[in-house]
Amino acid sequence: MRVFLDSGRLGMWLAVAWLGGATACGDNDAGGDEAAATPAVDARFQLDKLDGRWILYDQRANQKFRFEWHRSGDKTELWYTNGGFTKRRMAGELRGSDWRFTEVLSASDEAKWQAGDRSRVRLFVVPKPAAGALRVTEVAVGWKDGKEVEKAKGKFKEYIPFPEGQRFTFRPCDGPVFLGDAAKSVAAAEKEVAEEGGPFPGHALGEAIPVGVHLDAAGDGDASCTFDMDLYFDDRPADGKDGAKTTAVPAGAVADGKRPWVISAWYAPFSGNHHFQMYRYRTCDGGERELLGVQCIEAVLE
Repeated sequence: MRVFLDSGRLGMWLAVAWLGGATACGDNDAGGDEAAATPAVDARFQLDKLDGRWILYDQRANQKFRFEWHRSGDKTELWYTNGGFTKRRMAGELRGSDWRFTEVLSASDEAKWQAGDRSRVRLFVVPKPAAGALRVTEVAVGWKDGKEVEKAKGKFKEYIPFPEGQRFTFRPCDGPVFLGDAAKSVAAAEKEVAEEGGPFPGHALGEAIPVGVHLDAAGDGDASCTFDMDLYFDDRPADGKDGAKTTAVPAGAVADGKRPWVISAWYAPFSGNHHFQMYRYRTCDGGERELLGVQCIEAVLE
């Protein structure tokens, strides 16, 4: 994994950002020292305006822990990555002095939670503009005797604004992709689901791994639109072998009502746990490119 900020550079970046804000306030000062002693609050840290992307800072930036503040109508979510490749949807509630975000579970995981077989993640977020950070406390929420039980997971942590120009994925997955023969064939994918309960996450590493899924074309919208995808590997833009495209890769031709979103030769010659992501798009009548969904799988390559 590529580390893009060390602690020295980050500390200097934060100091410059804070100093720039304070200096701007001083330049507009018409009331002497008293006014200069009350710096303007950075808009990024107002409780109702915490939009954007944030990253854990603990002596240095840690890109394995990050989240994006996402608003849709009157709802607010966090898309939270906390140490691995899993991206959690967190439903937000604005309270008096903080935000509370609770993990949104699938129907099957919700049933497991109510049975006491799993916990769910909850975050409490408090802006700390003087520190240039958000204070984030994580707890595990269980269900016992008909009520929630919270268990703290260590002390609070600090998150800072995510640096611009660094391309990482944040959005949770909308559905799976398959590897190997199941990526190339609807029949093979259906057989794998019947036998394994879902996509099998293992595959040999290599320079030509088939990755894909066949989805109902009608669900993608008007057939006159164009359909393509961007590829991400381990949450960063994928590398193409010998200049192969990894952005705006065209989807396949529809057959039997299914559109193949298939990469026949995904370059991934790396052992261990890895994350394949496929961002699916459509473009209609010369309009803007529109995201349809994100397909993904966390795989073990060996």
